[in-house]
Amino acid sequence: MSAAARDMIREREEKERLDALNLLKEQLKVEEELIADYKKSESEINSKAVRHLLNMHHLDSQKHVYLIQTVIDVLEGNQILSEEKEELVEGLKRHMEIEKESIDRANRILKNVWIRETKGLNDLIKRLRDDEREHHKALQKLSTRHFFRQDPFEFGFSRGDREKRFERMRI
Repeated sequence: MSAAARDMIREREEKERLDALNLLKEQLKVEEELIADYKKSESEINSKAVRHLLNMHHLDSQKHVYLIQTVIDVLEGNQILSEEKEELVEGLKRHMEIEKESIDRANRILKNVWIRETKGLNDLIKRLRDDEREHHKALQKLSTRHFFRQDPFEFGFSRGDREKRFERMRI
């Protein structure tokens, strides 16, 4: 492949990275606006139950801010260091155990007559359980995912070398 073709591909890759960063930063602003609106609404509402429901959506938006900021950080070159990986994986394992216990507890709560026969409460506990399931799956995936793209121009690595390089790039 010619140097000009490589340069063109690298330019396209950089443009795509910058486009992703711009879109992510736009979404970050939207999420921050939502958080501000939720905070304002929460302070104006008298019903404790409604405030809790609004706060639930507020927290989801806050979670989105963290997710988006993580992606921005990685795209801007802030790497997760390999020496941090072991500590992170241990923390993820501990959290997965807690999430599993929470799923089991939510299933037991759903069997309670007050919860089972009250549609709104039943829906809320099902959402709790489903969120815990989603968290559990996400933690499992997170512990094995790569967070960096392979350079399309890196050639000549043996399978073992490539695996070692990818291991360093995993979170």
